[in-house]
Amino acid sequence: MATHEPLSVNSASPFLAVGNCTLDDVVTPDGQISPRQLGGNAVYAAAGMRLWGADVSLVSVIGSDYPTIWLDQLAGAGIDVSAVTRIEEPHLLRSRAFYFPDGSRTDRIEEAKSIIPDHAGEVIDLESEYTDTGSPLHRRIWPSFCPDLTQWAHIASKASYAHLAPGPLPCSRANATFLKRLHGDQIVITFDWPWWDWDREGEVDLELLQCLDYLLPSIEELAVHADALFDLDVRSENEGQHVFESARRLLARGPKGIGVKMGARGMRFLPYEGTKWTQIPTYPTQAVDPTGAGDAFCGGFLAGMARTRNPVEAALFGAVSASFIIEDFGVLHALRVEPEQAHSRLEKLLGQTGLQQLDV
Repeated sequence: MATHEPLSVNSASPFLAVGNCTLDDVVTPDGQISPRQLGGNAVYAAAGMRLWGADVSLVSVIGSDYPTIWLDQLAGAGIDVSAVTRIEEPHLLRSRAFYFPDGSRTDRIEEAKSIIPDHAGEVIDLESEYTDTGSPLHRRIWPSFCPDLTQWAHIASKASYAHLAPGPLPCSRANATFLKRLHGDQIVITFDWPWWDWDREGEVDLELLQCLDYLLPSIEELAVHADALFDLDVRSENEGQHVFESARRLLARGPKGIGVKMGARGMRFLPYEGTKWTQIPTYPTQAVDPTGAGDAFCGGFLAGMARTRNPVEAALFGAVSASFIIEDFGVLHALRVEPEQAHSRLEKLLGQTGLQQLDV
């Protein structure tokens, strides 16, 4: 069993980004390759909060060989990394992202053969299985890198907002339950489902739902979990109706609202007892690397909740956070964004597009 050693102990932050740090290999549709870049769902979520000036603590687990320089860069950008734990085993939690021209992606080499440059094997590892999300090896590795908030009660006790990035569902359940017992309704918790864990855990996910304030899955994640929980195929010819019905059933089990992320198509938000979706637009910008956009959206959403207390308006903050992330490779460039720049984009987004109410 891995032993956990805290990196350091500093003051806590009112925002928590809880999840994984990864090393990412990214290949874009035009053949650009970015190897071993700083990544991870919690890191992108923290960046999505931080670019608004939020005081953020990153809660994660890293391996013995994880580059210290990445933590130094995050700390230098104002993100508290005192709740990042280093374990004795190597950092095998890696990620691949091969992007197709239509914006979709895969982490499977056999599915990406048509878009992988001939020289890619000289730059990134195309042999190891550990980056195949959801593979037996990944599932075995993943729990070792799941953060345990009970180890960081002094930080969690000062938090008012927490995003639980995709992680093993038992871990997410434990962390959400701990936060709600600690704070009750005084904390806002958002959660983004892992699409690859549904087949083992979806049937007992209702305990987690009862601890969440806002559920923020992608359309793909909603599809697999709705199918597991409710036997609804949202990818059928009645997709619109089934997505809405799945959202309504999920809201009946605890969350105050659900936002379904749909990539370049923006996001649809449905509040508890809502009868129509609100369409949240994307901020128009040139996408270079879409990795982490959904996680940054979740971080921006929480920053927006802190400022507006309105989830629809908060979703616009999320759209702005995602827009900065996709403009270059990795996450570090977004940490150079000043809050004034983010608010400028928010004003443009509000001025250029109206929020639409959508029929089912």
